[in-house]
Amino acid sequence: MTRLIAALMIATLAAPALAVAQDPPVDASKMGVSLSRIKRELVQAQADDQNPDALKITFTVQVVGTAPRINLLEGFAVEGPVPYGPPTHREVLDVLTPQEFRGQAFPILGLAVVAAQKLFQYNKKRQCEAEIDEYRRLVMSGVPVAAPRCTQ
Repeated sequence: MTRLIAALMIATLAAPALAVAQDPPVDASKMGVSLSRIKRELVQAQADDQNPDALKITFTVQVVGTAPRINLLEGFAVEGPVPYGPPTHREVLDVLTPQEFRGQAFPILGLAVVAAQKLFQYNKKRQCEAEIDEYRRLVMSGVPVAAPRCTQ
């Protein structure tokens, strides 16, 4: 039943796509192009090439090069604040917050992170020393025990 529903859905979705895929034939008269004029000019150009007149000098010049790069934003600062625009959030906070209540110049968060790391290392070392002391005590009493997992 599911396959039947899936097949019906695919068929209904594919039908509009088939109708769109067929393009109507192009009418050259509606394009504003005169095919007879193009043919006439091509025939005349071929005739000029085949019958060079001694008194008529024809030059053909081909210019090949790269176009100069045009920078539309030259002289405009595309980074930074917009000139004559509204103040940024930082500027508003600087105006509204008194100097006494602005952020500290001393990095308190950095000190807190370093203190937490040192405390973690200290506790890890203390736990390792306690494991080694317990291991020594058990070995000296003659109890077979596995070696501690930590090292100093």
